[in-house]
Amino acid sequence: MSPSRSTALRLCFIYGHEFAEKVIGNLCSTANFCQVCGLTCDYCRLPYQSFAGDIYGAYNVSAAFPSFVEDPERFMPENIPRCDIVVAVGLHPDLLFALSKVTKKSEARALIVPIEDRKWCPPAVKRELADELNRMNIEYAFPKPFCSLEPSGQPVLEKFAREYRIGRPELEVKVKRRRVSDAHVVTSAPCGSTWYIAQRIKGKRLSEIDDAVAVAHHSYPCTASMETDPELSEPILHKAGHTIRQAVKDAIGRAKARSG
Repeated sequence: MSPSRSTALRLCFIYGHEFAEKVIGNLCSTANFCQVCGLTCDYCRLPYQSFAGDIYGAYNVSAAFPSFVEDPERFMPENIPRCDIVVAVGLHPDLLFALSKVTKKSEARALIVPIEDRKWCPPAVKRELADELNRMNIEYAFPKPFCSLEPSGQPVLEKFAREYRIGRPELEVKVKRRRVSDAHVVTSAPCGSTWYIAQRIKGKRLSEIDDAVAVAHHSYPCTASMETDPELSEPILHKAGHTIRQAVKDAIGRAKARSG
């Protein structure tokens, strides 16, 4: 790990869904992570360094579980390394009951449970886990979807969002002659889709932007569920789509304001 990042966070992923591998790939910024531009790649991700050295564990626990899992702790990784944040992605809901003990064992100061599908973390499980984490004085977030994560006054989670520039998407664009002439990512959706979308909106007329964002968001593709979520009254994928469209709209608004 670079000496200049001696205060970097230690991350540990425990996952049962391939979505986690997208998030890890984005953080590691692997050479083949994004291939949107093909041979015409302009290396827009180059300033986004690899954070592979901050990932101290990535455990796949995607076994074929029964509908009810007794003794969930035995399915969790043994000898989990000391870390600052545990990110639990797409686990069987019964395994979530073991997360507080796993988090404590790893000496983690925060837990993130992204919800890309309502089955990943039912409301009753979320409430019980949140109560337990509150008693343990451990920070937590249940972003639904992961790209809705925002700093919330919790110092460790705020550092996570700031350090890795992931969470609710934010872009900056330039507008010339009613077209987006350039776009770059300030904060990306954790899965990395914002980088893809930024490339797809370059050169588009402002009147084409909504359609361009929608097509790019689906083409990446967004892996959030298309089932209607009772808490949101719409599919989680739709909320993710609204989030990136609003981020692009806000960026265009700022660009217009700067140009007078």
